Order: sequence, then C-alpha cells, then structure tokens
Amino acid sequence: MIVRPMIADWQVPNLTSVEAVESKRVAVLPVPGLRGDLQQDLGTSSLEVRLIGSLFGDEARDEFLGTVRERFLAGEPVTFVADITTATELEEVLIVGLEVSERAASNGECHYSITLREYVEPPEPPLPFDELGADLLPDLSDLAAGLLDGLELPDLLGALPSISDPVAPVMPALDAVAAEVDAVPALLDGVKGALGL
Repeated sequence: MIVRPMIADWQVPNLTSVEAVESKRVAVLPVPGLRGDLQQDLGTSSLEVRLIGSLFGDEARDEFLGTVRERFLAGEPVTFVADITTATELEEVLIVGLEVSERAASNGECHYSITLREYVEPPEPPLPFDELGADLLPDLSDLAAGLLDGLELPDLLGALPSISDPVAPVMPALDAVAAEVDAVPALLDGVKGALGL
C-alpha cells in the first residue's frame, strides 16, 4: 500500500521526489604511531527527509505557501508519515528548511523543497539541588535529633576549670614589686651624694 507523504493532516501536493538521509556520528581519533585512525560510534543523527515537488499556477502556489509557512514558522514538532520512513522510528519531525524557486520563463511553475528533521523529545531536566533528597528531610531530622539526645553533650565536656578574677593571684607579686620600686629613690640619693651632685 502506498502511503502519500503527510505532514500532520496535510498531504504534500505534487511531489516529484522524496529523499531520506540517515547518518552516523563517528568521531575520528588519530593515534600517533597507529596506521589509520580509531573510529568511535557516537550514535545516529536525526533522520532527515527532503520533499521535492512543483506547483503550477498562482492559486496553487499561494495555497501551498500559506500552509507550509504556517507550519514552518510555528517551529513545533508535527507527525509525519511516508513509505520512505518504513522500518525507522520516525514519528515526529520539525520543518527545518523551506526552499521555493520560480523562474520568469517557467510559465507559472514553482519548485519547492521542504526539509524535515526527526524530532527527539529532550530528556527530563535533572532535579534542582535544592530539591535533591527533600523527601528524606523528615527522616534525617529524626535521626539527627536521636543522635544528639544520645550524646549527652554536658558529659562530653568533662570538668572545666573555673574562670575567676585573674588579678587576685598576681597581687602578692605586685606588692613585692611596689616595695622594691619605693626603695629606688633612696638608692638614687646615695648615688648622687657619691658623685657630688
């Protein structure tokens, strides 16, 4: 059974060819001293389909351009079916390219090319750090409270020395220093007399 290419519910008119391009993403890794290069398969690129056709007359052209440009400018993924995509997992596409050409000598003939690219649903974004483990918060709070209750912090501190006035123990020594300082003027008087001052 022939499936006419359809973008959403719109059957693409007057097609002359349909092309599908599938490609692999391959990283080429040169290794010094190795003959040739290592090839690393990075998966497949999105399938691209190119629809090529022509239209005749101003009315057909204007209707076609109005319909395709509306879908192109919306930038939304749309369903796509065609025989050429059999055995692929293609379900939705984005219209990523639209080329239209008209020549003066073509008697109202208009050529078009529509490029479709396979749409892949982006993965769910990761949870923000703030929400990471938020459901565990009540359990962690209970665990922390239990640990703190079991620690008995005052017992861990042990016997602390009493902190009192630090000047009192030093006062006897200061009294001795004061007595010695009081004797200094009398000593100086003896030195003055010896020197004849």
